Amino acid sequence: MAISDQAANRRNSGSTNTTDVGELFARRFGVVSIYVVVLLLLAAAIVWSGVKTAEGVQQYHQDYKTLQDMKKQERKLQVEHQRLLIEQQTFSATPQIASRAVAELSMYTPTLKDKLIIQPGVAIAEPETFSTNSSATETSATDSAVMEAGQ
Repeated sequence: MAISDQAANRRNSGSTNTTDVGELFARRFGVVSIYVVVLLLLAAAIVWSGVKTAEGVQQYHQDYKTLQDMKKQERKLQVEHQRLLIEQQTFSATPQIASRAVAELSMYTPTLKDKLIIQPGVAIAEPETFSTNSSATETSATDSAVMEAGQ
């Protein structure tokens, strides 16, 4: 109990001689108390952090909206890409190639007269395009080519 009595006596006797730092500052400089200044600074810091938080949330919402728009655009581009792949496969189909060859390149399907079917062991009739003055070497070269094709 002696310790608590000493502490109580110090408070009572010291209060007349010692003053608060804030009071000393206020008396000496004739301004407001240091506590008021600290409270004003804390209030300003709280307001500033609130404003910065609101700006951060606003920026987040704008970025999220931009992200969603880009995702929509990506989905549209993927659909367009798939459509173009299907179209590319359609144009590369054999009937499409044949019709384009006829229309754009003026190609035609050969007739029976234009075809020459080579079978092994079958005698060949000379095509009508050869002249009657063709040499025997041309005929033998054609016969050997037919024989090689048959093997």
